[in-house]
Amino acid sequence: MLKVIILAVILTGLAFAALSITILLKKDGKFPETKIGHNKKIRKKGIECAFTQDYKSQKQSPGWNRPN
Repeated sequence: MLKVIILAVILTGLAFAALSITILLKKDGKFPETKIGHNKKIRKKGIECAFTQDYKSQKQSPGWNRPN
């Protein structure tokens, strides 16, 4: 049981170290944006977030009411 806990702590430490090294070696020191609305590559493909699609569909059909 103790060996499993020690192994888990070591693996977690290695994962954090790898993430830290990734941040240090990247040009801007940031991870890529994962939100659809802020990611340029995803927007170029024409993919939108669900909230944006919902908003656009509501604007196109003014008689649409949200169910209770």
